[in-house]
Amino acid sequence: MSKTSLLIAFRYLFSRKSHSVVNVISAVTVAGVAVAVAAMVVVMSVFNGFNSLIASRLSGLDPMLKVESAASPGKAFANADSLAALIESLPEIATATPTVEQRALAMIGQYQTPVRVKGVCVDSYRKVANLDSVIIDGYPWDDFHPCAPPSVLSVGVANALRAPIGTSHLLHLYAPRRIGRINPANPAAAFRADSASLSAVFAVNQPEFDADMVYVPISLARKLFQFTTEATAIEIGTKPGADIGYAAKAIAGLLGPEYAVMDRMEQHKSSFRIVNVEKWMSFFLLAFILLIASFNVISTMTLLIIEKEPNAYTLKAIGASSRFIRSIYSLQSVFITMAGALAGALAGSLLSLGQQTFGWIKLAADPASLSLSAYPVEFHAVDLIPILLTAAIIGSATAFVTTRLTARH
Repeated sequence: MSKTSLLIAFRYLFSRKSHSVVNVISAVTVAGVAVAVAAMVVVMSVFNGFNSLIASRLSGLDPMLKVESAASPGKAFANADSLAALIESLPEIATATPTVEQRALAMIGQYQTPVRVKGVCVDSYRKVANLDSVIIDGYPWDDFHPCAPPSVLSVGVANALRAPIGTSHLLHLYAPRRIGRINPANPAAAFRADSASLSAVFAVNQPEFDADMVYVPISLARKLFQFTTEATAIEIGTKPGADIGYAAKAIAGLLGPEYAVMDRMEQHKSSFRIVNVEKWMSFFLLAFILLIASFNVISTMTLLIIEKEPNAYTLKAIGASSRFIRSIYSLQSVFITMAGALAGALAGSLLSLGQQTFGWIKLAADPASLSLSAYPVEFHAVDLIPILLTAAIIGSATAFVTTRLTARH
């Protein structure tokens, strides 16, 4: 393709046609491509916003790094206290604390519900997870009861048990006995029991935490589940400015392949994977709509070829080859597609940035009952690369079809 064909194609893009319907159809074609591309930018920005929203909601309870058994994630492993002390010896690590998380049955009076009991070292856990920031009732870890250690309940557990926070009522926990013989004649002996006071309730608007979580001191959890130095995880806080990726590699090298080291994203791979799958599925669906919109480009080029047929004869008369004429129309179809794509990318970017900054579109519910009032949107300029690349590929495909049309005239 020569510079001359490029200039002629560019001239055709803006020149006024003898039939006004060609101008109208060309404008509609550009607008159709622009709307499809703008929708792709906005939709991807919305999913970016949901991704960031999930990360921000989980950051209050998730540690920077977490160590679990590689062979049996979520299962207890021995010598957790010693491993935590070994991890703390690394220069990037501020705190490493063992935690125990197991299933149990919780009861208050006549109410009962299955729960996940998480035992933590209270003082060190405050350095790796900001549980205090999501408390909605009570005072976390307030040791006001003389006979029972404190507990912090999720809002789902508190509602299910009608928990009277800050009173003398106790939370009774029951777990299957792990060690020792079980007498079939006495089924109650198959369970271990312990109690905790009701110090606080938290909510993070995430079902995996809000539905059934109960935090207790690790001493109570180990006693209830018959552990000594075992833990189901070691949760780690890094020093300010430390490289999380480097710290994770250092811990993995220190502990060996028997243990898995996970950052916050890896701790909730399923949640982030769902959002990313939905994001790219939406992208491909909108790309298909863009492909449908590009059929208008073929229609426009058909009309343009008929419109410019006398010009083509003139160019042939002065020595232009058929290949030269085909290249003009091919470039013209690419210009139409990319003009719509660039206009759509600009419009979508401005809309996304506007929603991100000003929150124009509000959620349709009572603002007092919502943790956010507007749709979460986060514009990433890097998302424009696959969008514009898709538009360029579709533009090239329409250019190929255009050359076949030109060959028939």
